[in-house]
Amino acid sequence: MAQKIILDVDTGNDDAVAILMAGHHPAIELVAVTVTHGNAVHAVTLPNTLKAVSAGNLAHVPVYPGAVVALTEDPKPSSGLNGRVLDLPEPTVRPQQQHAVDFLREYYHGPDGPQTIYVPVGPLTNLALALRLDPGLARRIPRIVTMGGAYRGGGRNPAAEFNILADPEGARVVYNAGIPILMVGLEVTEQALVTPADVERLKAIDTPQARVAAAVMLDEILWMIQEYGWDGGQIFDACAVAEIIEPGLVSTTPMWVDIEVNGSLTRGRTVADISGRTGRTSNVDVGIGIDRARFVEIMIEALSVIRQPTIRPHTA
Repeated sequence: MAQKIILDVDTGNDDAVAILMAGHHPAIELVAVTVTHGNAVHAVTLPNTLKAVSAGNLAHVPVYPGAVVALTEDPKPSSGLNGRVLDLPEPTVRPQQQHAVDFLREYYHGPDGPQTIYVPVGPLTNLALALRLDPGLARRIPRIVTMGGAYRGGGRNPAAEFNILADPEGARVVYNAGIPILMVGLEVTEQALVTPADVERLKAIDTPQARVAAAVMLDEILWMIQEYGWDGGQIFDACAVAEIIEPGLVSTTPMWVDIEVNGSLTRGRTVADISGRTGRTSNVDVGIGIDRARFVEIMIEALSVIRQPTIRPHTA
């Protein structure tokens, strides 16, 4: 049986690939996509999401607009290519009228809630708001698989990964809610570089989602090759979806993790008890590795599949 998920995105290039993988791989039933600020302001991430859904033959998946700002600060859009307007056709679908926070509360209190993994691959503002309004919601969410954080260092700055830095207070609410979390952080995504040769394999697949994925990935990969001298680029959010498709793809170790919200140099850091010497009970399964070759194969599998969609009633 396919694993139900809700994907929470701040759509740039890598989010678009994650949406396409989740929407098409038979191991996943993509129940809905919720949208937040992050890679860009919400006025960009929402249309980007709708473009990816439309062009990727996922018009049956409802898209819910969500948080436009973090809990305490204005948005910090990405300075990289992920913050741009996607070069895809104008969307043929419209967002739902219901706000993402209200949808999450309604859905997780419904019958399918306890069987549906929540997959945030952007700032954690939507779920943080839902939990602040409804703390009991934490008991209805079986698991979170999130792309965000880093247990050794940072990305956006030396201390913090972008998704966490974009809303540290929101992340702290989520990480302390008692929901089981698997954190797919930078240590994992750095081991899963996608190369131009991998994109060429995608270009040879004649499906709508493969064509869209190849188009949005290549510029990002080439930019990282030029910027950092790597052999490929990180398609960050795709790693979290791949872990749901094939549980165990990401190797993990349990750690206690909390979010620094006050440090003048370390705000947004995912503070992880790597050695276990504090005696604190672990609350996160922290990703430490990934099988890169298998990750690429899972991506290609997902983007090759043509399947009949699961239609769920929803209103525009």
